Amino acid sequence: MRYPAVSNSRIYRGAIVAALCSIAGTAAAGVELLEGKSTDTKLNLNADLDIAGFLESDPWFGKSKEFLGVDTNHWLEVGFRPKLSFETSLGRGTLVAALSGVYTQTWGNDASGLGIGHDRHEAVTLEEANIGWKAKDLFPGGPNEFSITIGNLDYSIGTGIIVNDGGGDGGGRGGWYIGMRKAFEESVLARFKNSRWLIEGFHLNNHPRAGGVKGEADGTNVEYTFADAVLGGSYIWVNPNLPGANPLNVLSGRVDWGGERNLHVRGEYVQEHNAQIDSAGWYGEILYTAKALRWSPVFSYRYAHFDGNKPGTAKDEQFREIAYGFIDYGTWYQGEIAGNYPLGNANVVSQMVRAKLKPLETLTTSVIYYRFTLDQPSALAPNVTSDHFGDEIDLTADWQASDKLLLTGVFGALLAGDAAKQWTGGNKTWLSSMLLVSYSW
Repeated sequence: MRYPAVSNSRIYRGAIVAALCSIAGTAAAGVELLEGKSTDTKLNLNADLDIAGFLESDPWFGKSKEFLGVDTNHWLEVGFRPKLSFETSLGRGTLVAALSGVYTQTWGNDASGLGIGHDRHEAVTLEEANIGWKAKDLFPGGPNEFSITIGNLDYSIGTGIIVNDGGGDGGGRGGWYIGMRKAFEESVLARFKNSRWLIEGFHLNNHPRAGGVKGEADGTNVEYTFADAVLGGSYIWVNPNLPGANPLNVLSGRVDWGGERNLHVRGEYVQEHNAQIDSAGWYGEILYTAKALRWSPVFSYRYAHFDGNKPGTAKDEQFREIAYGFIDYGTWYQGEIAGNYPLGNANVVSQMVRAKLKPLETLTTSVIYYRFTLDQPSALAPNVTSDHFGDEIDLTADWQASDKLLLTGVFGALLAGDAAKQWTGGNKTWLSSMLLVSYSW
């Protein structure tokens, strides 16, 4: 939880890549490794390979070297994730298990600055390692599903504004943007679902980078579905395991209305409090699908507010980022530049306008505009007096070239506002481009 020349290394990297390619070749040749005489026992091997290249102009508003200490004009990331999945009948249900690992490496320094000071930006880590049991119609009252999972597991609530990503990428591990590590460690998740209700209880531990703090969280999530709406609420008790920091009570409520309608509305409000902290974060979004127009564009507007710490108050109002993550552009890395590098989801107010189009069945494109302001300018740095951080425009394209191959291109421009100029000393427009090749077996 976030709460507050040929060398031996090259030989080592080459051996790892060769081993990964060997595993990938096995996966490509036959994903189904084991199938019982009856179809209820299966062992599958899958793998994902991501390669992303980045080219930037005037990062950190032209002050990358002065602000971070290094140039961050270009870098390359690679990530590989093989996964074994097993299932077999057990009693009235199915025993399931998953085991996966992640290898990532970054060549060069990415614009987050997290890799500065590390001699190498690569790591092999355990990702999923869990066992569970699931069953259908275990309880009376109509169709229902029950499951319980123990170990390293993926978990997300709603749009991922508070819980989505339990893994730490970047720094000495590399792979900051690719973000392959998502699993929570040594966790438990129990889930019940029927046509109306989703009820979940969980214990989660994050998987931080070296030197990071391992926090933990216990909580419950409930959702109720009726007509075209979903109402949800969560309570999470977060222990950041930081000296002098009390556990944090996190309450959230959300609504998602529209279903398959052209008009869609959603939003969420999150309140955080303990003896030291009293903060809030929330958003509201409206989406409209113009099905009568060519390419069926989806137009959306979102307003999001995450508190900053007010000077002179007894409590700290800064919103704490728990474990937010990515499910779509802008959610919840707000801006391909701003959200991935200079800004998180604290002390920021954003407005997002997006047009999403599908020129082809296999091609999805977006044009996105953001305006970023600071809730409390002085909370960013003492010398910051302006609340206008900047404006960003992003162009994105995702081409599903085949069932296994996805190509993604992104271009972004972040124009410096007075707050960004005061903070970094730079005033140039930050340009960023990225090409990602993703292959899944």
